[in-house]
Amino acid sequence: MKKIIYFTCFIILLYLISIIPVSAKENKMCTRSETSLHVREEFKNNHNLNDILTTPCVDDVEKIYDFADLLSDTEEEKLYTIVNDFINQTGYDLAVVTTNENNKKDEVAYADDFYDYNDFGKGTSRDGALILIDMFNRKVYISTTGNAILMYASRIDSIIDSGYDNLKNGEYYNTFSNMIEKMSYYFDLGPDENDLRTIIIDEYGKPSYIKYVSYPLIGFISGIITLIVTLIIYNMSKLKIKVGSTISYLKDKNITKREDTLVNTVVTHTLRHVDTDSGGGHSSGGGSFHSSSSGSFHGGGGRSF
Repeated sequence: MKKIIYFTCFIILLYLISIIPVSAKENKMCTRSETSLHVREEFKNNHNLNDILTTPCVDDVEKIYDFADLLSDTEEEKLYTIVNDFINQTGYDLAVVTTNENNKKDEVAYADDFYDYNDFGKGTSRDGALILIDMFNRKVYISTTGNAILMYASRIDSIIDSGYDNLKNGEYYNTFSNMIEKMSYYFDLGPDENDLRTIIIDEYGKPSYIKYVSYPLIGFISGIITLIVTLIIYNMSKLKIKVGSTISYLKDKNITKREDTLVNTVVTHTLRHVDTDSGGGHSSGGGSFHSSSSGSFHGGGGRSF
C-alpha cells in the first residue's frame, strides 16, 4: 500500500513540475575565459581582452536580460513578444538589458560590448539595437548598429522621450514597450531626409559622413576662379598683340613660321573622394556614431534619470 502511495505522490510531483513554467529571469549564461572568449574572431584584438572578459556571456536568442530584476515574469514574457514582433517587422535585431552592476567605464561601453560580444545583429552589417537601463549609473542608453545607425540617427532623443516619464516613475515595462513602439513607428517612416544626406552605411555596417561644401564657400571659390581666369585672358590678349607684332616683323625678314599640331589629346577630370574620420565620436544632423572596443561602429545616445 505504501508503495502505491509513494508512486502516486511521485507521479503528482512530476506532473506539477511539468506544468510550472520556467522563470523568464533565468537567462542562460556562459563563462568567458582567456582560452574561451565566446566572441567572433574579428572582434579579438590586442587591447580588448578585459572588455570581453567583463561582458556578460548570454544566449542571444533570449533578447530580454533583466539582471537588475526590474520586470516581473509576466512583463518579461510580454516584452519578449514585443521584441520579436519588432525583429520580424524590421529585420533588425533587438536586445533589452537592465543592470545594477556596471564594471565598464560607462553605459555606452556596456551597451556596445554587450551587443558585440554576444553576437547580436542581422546580416553582414549586423543591423540592430540594444536598449539599456543602467541602474548603477542611473542612465538609459540606446546603442544602434549597421543600418539602424542611419534609421535612428537623429531620432534617439525622441525615442527616449517616448518612455522617459515611465522610466522616472519606475514603470520599466512601459519604458521599454513605448520606446520599441516608437522605433517601429520610425522604421515605417524610413530614414530622416537630413540623415540620408549626411550619413552612408556600407555593406559591412561601417558608417561615414557625406561632406558637402557650403554655398558661401562655393561662391567665394567661384569668385577666385573667375578672377584668375579674367587675369589670364587679359594677359593672353596682351601677349597676342606682342606676338602679332613679332610675326609681322619676321615676315618682313622672310623668316618662315613653323607650326606643330597636337592631336589625339584627352583631358581627364578626377573626382576626389573626401575621406571621413572614423575614430571617436561625431555628430551631424543630430546623428552620431563611434567605434567600440571591438572595433565595430555604433550609433545611439542616452540620458540620465
